Amino acid sequence: MKKRALLVVVIALFGWGSGREVSATTTITTEVSSPAKTITLFENTTLLGENGQTTGIIAPQTVTILDNGQRRVGHGEGYLVPIYLISTWLGKAWIMPDNALLGNQMPVETSLEIFGVESLYSDPGLTKPTGMQLAPQTVKVKAKWDNRYLIETMNGERWIAPRYPALFEVSEVQQEVQLKSTTKLFRSPDGLETGSALSPQKVMVNEVWRDWCRIDSWLGPVWFELQHTE
Repeated sequence: MKKRALLVVVIALFGWGSGREVSATTTITTEVSSPAKTITLFENTTLLGENGQTTGIIAPQTVTILDNGQRRVGHGEGYLVPIYLISTWLGKAWIMPDNALLGNQMPVETSLEIFGVESLYSDPGLTKPTGMQLAPQTVKVKAKWDNRYLIETMNGERWIAPRYPALFEVSEVQQEVQLKSTTKLFRSPDGLETGSALSPQKVMVNEVWRDWCRIDSWLGPVWFELQHTE
């Protein structure tokens, strides 16, 4: 019994400085159980009791979610973050992971258009940077896990978590489109205008994303919204 108590104290000391600041006056608000039954922790994660006190630390692993809710953190009104109840060797405990993903990665076969320079990683937890970066381009996606993507590169499959705008499920095509009116050109569908436009004419579209089309122009790759041509 003494050994068990000592173990809890040591673990609590190691977890003292980790995790986010928790408002001591806030209680856990539970919700309907999350559709995801598991959560994968990619870094050491603090274990919390019902009142927000640190009870230990758990190493990276996949754990089963027993319940979920929200907890308010930070100073003043703070902000709400998701919190999950899991089963541990110390009994049930709550976690507020900084680096974790719900469920499992899903295999896909599609394309992703990235508009900024992105770092490449060897793992979905982004804990193993390769030291390499990817310039803006269209890449093939092999799997998706939340906002992280397993893509094909010249050096094999790597993970990215785009920091800049990115378009998931871009379709590569070769299709001629007739512009029926003056059409504004954009750097990306997020609304960044080029300041240029095309007069009515036929253009060759090489990528489509929702109602947006990408073409090659004297400005480089540009986008226009298809509904504006109708």
